[in-house]
Amino acid sequence: MDKSDLNVFIAFLLGAAAGGVAALLLAPASGTETRKKIKDTVHGTKNKAVKGLEGAKDFAGIQKEALKEAVIGGKEAYRKAVNRSSADAAS
Repeated sequence: MDKSDLNVFIAFLLGAAAGGVAALLLAPASGTETRKKIKDTVHGTKNKAVKGLEGAKDFAGIQKEALKEAVIGGKEAYRKAVNRSSADAAS
């Protein structure tokens, strides 16, 4: 998940939360019921956001390891190419 995907995900969650709160405020219900619904909605949205961020952290860790392995592989390929060039020049 790159930065723009994460931004879209966060914007989606915030929009969903705002829409849910607006729907609850405009729906005909008692103040007690409305406050409970808002509290439940905020709690649920928070849990979804935390899970999403945990997933993003896991994904970033995997990508970091993959990049590290790619850099090591690139360095090894470069050394082999330099050694080959040196051997060809010495011949």
